[in-house]
Amino acid sequence: MRRAPALTPRAFFSGDEAIIAQVLALLPARWHDVYGELGTKGQADGPKVASSKTAPLPVSEHADELLGDIVAILTSWEERVAAVARLHIDTDAWRRRRAHVAAATLTRHLAVLLALPAEPTMRAVSLTTAATLPRGARGLVHEAAGYAEVFLDLSGADAGLEVLSLLRRCRRLLGETPPTARRLDGVACGGCDFAELRELLDDDGAFVGARCYECGTEYTTTTYAELVDERKRAAIQAGYRRRTVPRAADGDQVARRV
Repeated sequence: MRRAPALTPRAFFSGDEAIIAQVLALLPARWHDVYGELGTKGQADGPKVASSKTAPLPVSEHADELLGDIVAILTSWEERVAAVARLHIDTDAWRRRRAHVAAATLTRHLAVLLALPAEPTMRAVSLTTAATLPRGARGLVHEAAGYAEVFLDLSGADAGLEVLSLLRRCRRLLGETPPTARRLDGVACGGCDFAELRELLDDDGAFVGARCYECGTEYTTTTYAELVDERKRAAIQAGYRRRTVPRAADGDQVARRV
């Protein structure tokens, strides 16, 4: 049998699809891990004080937001897959279902999910993101709450990317990923003179060098230390030059160097 390429492009290679399937299988457990980050309120010692019956905010608002996003994103894709594959799901009770139900449906029908065409799909975004959307975008702004519900044209390719993003967000919140590389302010690159150096970290989050985001020059810990020393010497010499400029006899403030 002669093999030929597919007549239509695929959003992901088979290896990527396998990774997405693995992530879908992991998300239910990750949901419970994130749920554990909400924390519980312990009973305080001492006399009881009367207070309002308003429900307290969760210990971690970031965890609460992520939990809601996991359920909302997975169930929205489940509904779209169900419409195409003619599956019966209880859409009226989606808020009471947990992520494992939607994840199981999407795993069984992964090919359908990744082949979905672009259609308007509701997503909750920050007000900053909402402000960047093109004119005419439909949605509802919740200004007091700091977010907006908007309709975005999302396809199966977006579904795969959102699934992968959910796992990254879970790992970041749970502290399983290295810290974000910091910008090394005040140190200009020796290759381009732009102050666009960012630290390079190993798998344990330890500093192993720097990289310039302007020209791509990389530094080891040794060469970075040498660069810092070089810049310090240059700054000191420049300072000496400034102090040797004589003051104008008439007190001219323009000619003075401080």
